[in-house]
Amino acid sequence: MLYVSDLDGTLLTTTATLSAYTRDTLNRLLVGGLPFTVATSRSVSSVGPIFRGVSLPLPVIELNGAYITDLATGQHLIVNDIATELAAEILALVQPYGVKPLISSYDGQHDHVYFTTDVNPGIQWYVDDAKRNEDGPWHGCSNLSDILDEQVMRFTLIDTKARLTELEQSLNQRFSNQLDMHLFENPNQPDWYWLTLQDRLATKANGIRELQALHALDNHQLTVFGDHNNDISMFQLADVAVATANATPELRQHATEIIGHHSEDSVVKYLEARWSMVNV
Repeated sequence: MLYVSDLDGTLLTTTATLSAYTRDTLNRLLVGGLPFTVATSRSVSSVGPIFRGVSLPLPVIELNGAYITDLATGQHLIVNDIATELAAEILALVQPYGVKPLISSYDGQHDHVYFTTDVNPGIQWYVDDAKRNEDGPWHGCSNLSDILDEQVMRFTLIDTKARLTELEQSLNQRFSNQLDMHLFENPNQPDWYWLTLQDRLATKANGIRELQALHALDNHQLTVFGDHNNDISMFQLADVAVATANATPELRQHATEIIGHHSEDSVVKYLEARWSMVNV
């Protein structure tokens, strides 16, 4: 068995934390041998504080599969970056639209997020939220082309739905087979939309496959948990795909089971019930 869960809207509460019940139950299950990890759009610097006091036995899949990372050390075991030439082409295509991207990168030792200093309210919300959640380091940068000598992991574009929809169509025409793209509304800031661009290998499904290869888990039955469209790839991969009650309609189409709302500790209750059946 292998269990992999998304975080926001799935394992975490509505305040993006582990509830006391989930934390305590998860710790007990992990001590009992539960093979569990997470696959999240968050970075490891954001995941680390959430899991203080919880020792995950397996690496985490972060940035939607851009990294496979040892949570205890922060070491990236696998890096799925966007090729430098492709990153430069993306930046050149985006700039005429007046959309100012945030760029997540890796310099071989440390993670970074770069953003231009003249930001819109949608970007400012993200910057402020990152500071609140210890998700850094972040850097203001007047010319984003200057950072293309680092490994580019993700472009995050934040703007209106109309502008990003038009931009997504242009990106699809140019790079459809080279990128993994997701367009969605920020649930914490209505009317501001995010478009994320990553390498085609930077998906949760591919991250799980890489994790399975690293730890010889290829033949283990896979159960995954999620709530949003960026979970679809791992739902298609899994033997058992469990959606929370708050999941998007698109993800529900790929689910084999629907459980309670993420605010009800539904994932850890499911894990507790299934793991007790395995270990009778």
